[in-house]
Amino acid sequence: MMNRLAAAMLLNLAIFCTPNWASAQNFDPRDYQAKIDGEPTRIMVLGTAHLGNTPDDWDPEVLEALLDRLAAFKPDVITTEDQPGPTLTKLWAYRELSPETAATYGGRALRMASEAGLGLDMDMPQAAAAVGRLLLDWPANPEPVQRRRLAALFAAAGDPHSALVQWWRLPEGERIAGDGISGRLATQLGELGESHNESVTIAARLAARLGLERIDPADSQEESTFTPHEADLFGKSVFPALLERVHAEPVLEDRGDVSRMTDGEKTLGEYRKLNSPIINRRSSEIEWLGVIDRPTQDDVGRKRVAGWEVRNMRIAANIREASARAPGGHVLVIVGAAHKIWLEAYLGMMADVEIVSTDTVLQ
Repeated sequence: MMNRLAAAMLLNLAIFCTPNWASAQNFDPRDYQAKIDGEPTRIMVLGTAHLGNTPDDWDPEVLEALLDRLAAFKPDVITTEDQPGPTLTKLWAYRELSPETAATYGGRALRMASEAGLGLDMDMPQAAAAVGRLLLDWPANPEPVQRRRLAALFAAAGDPHSALVQWWRLPEGERIAGDGISGRLATQLGELGESHNESVTIAARLAARLGLERIDPADSQEESTFTPHEADLFGKSVFPALLERVHAEPVLEDRGDVSRMTDGEKTLGEYRKLNSPIINRRSSEIEWLGVIDRPTQDDVGRKRVAGWEVRNMRIAANIREASARAPGGHVLVIVGAAHKIWLEAYLGMMADVEIVSTDTVLQ
């Protein structure tokens, strides 16, 4: 009699050789994009320079022509390169693993969450749950007291830019303390609104203009593919050579520069460069994939690529989650230009997503 192990092996072989197994091996979610009931969810990924690096005298009004073009896309959802509240909570809880990450990438959000949480007597998860409940039955024309309350809740949930959207949607005379907004939090919101970060100068301004209630932070800094020693090793022995290759590459000589954003037309010109497929592909080939084909000590080159892919996949997952609120709608992703082609590749694999070229608004 055939023993059980041999029988199991034959059964598995039979399964693997069936047509269904071959079909599963060739599975691709994109095959279902033509079968959608309704319109695809259209996602546009806008690559940007990090505007927080601009000088104090830089005028954000040069972005007005860009905002007009983006408004014409009519996004239902806007995502940004910021840490969501749950990520901030995790980074802070695990700060022993990477002491500077939470403070570096979420310092302002954590401070505002602490201030708002004290006023509301809520922690981040409680505030996030309260936001969800409030938006389930949100009126078309809320009273100022309701907007102030929602702004405070967003801030306490670790989402200061959505708090700013609510703040800006208030009449100027109603941007006052009360309803969960302390005097200090009102000051913090005012200071945030004066900053040059693209989450403020593009995302929050556009959301307020379009009448959206929130924006969605979608970044992730949780990857830990490097030990501190490996990070130091990469920085000293590998990264300088990559920089040399970047500076020697003719295609990358003019990648888009904030310093040249001095009026509306020039700003659009720089954003065309920041979103150029040719420039972005060559940049990724050198900056991120430039050592994948050669040995590095302790394989730090390949570990860095793994960390970059992990981060982009987590960002893509956060964007996909946000997009679920608007099936068949428009999603605008605002992210550092280096992420653009990676996110387009990952998001373009989703079963009901269509990637929209930024050429439709920038050209």
